[in-house]
Amino acid sequence: MSDVPEFGTLGFYDEVARQLNADPQWREMATPITYTMTFHYLEPTNKYFYLKFESGEITETAELSGPDERHVDFLIEGKPESWAGVIKQEINPNAAMATGKLKVQGKQTILLRHMKKFSYMINKMTTIETVFPS
Repeated sequence: MSDVPEFGTLGFYDEVARQLNADPQWREMATPITYTMTFHYLEPTNKYFYLKFESGEITETAELSGPDERHVDFLIEGKPESWAGVIKQEINPNAAMATGKLKVQGKQTILLRHMKKFSYMINKMTTIETVFPS
C-alpha cells in the first residue's frame, strides 16, 4: 500500500501526475495541453509546485524555490486555506477564481479554451486521498 500524500507537498502533485497519466479519459481529452503551470501556496506556506504537460501527459513535477525559477504559462496562487478548501470540495474552484481567492496569471484565452480540461484536472485532484496537516 502506498503512502497517502500530504496536502501542500510535492508528493501530492506527484500523485496528481500519476493519476492523470493513468486516466484514459484525461489522456484522450488533454492531448492539446502542452503547457507549464505553477501552483503557488501563499504565506505562511509559501511553496511553488510546477507541472509540465506535454500532449496531456504530465512529464515533470517539481517544487520550485520561487516564481522566477522557471518560466510558466500559468501561475495559480492562493492562500493555503483556499487551496485546501478546493481540494476538500468546500470551495468551488471557479468561484475561488471569480472572488480572487485563487488568482490566475497567464493567457486567459487559452485557459478559457481548455476550461473543461482544467476543470477535469481539478476535479481529479479532489478525489486523491490526502492528509491535511492540523
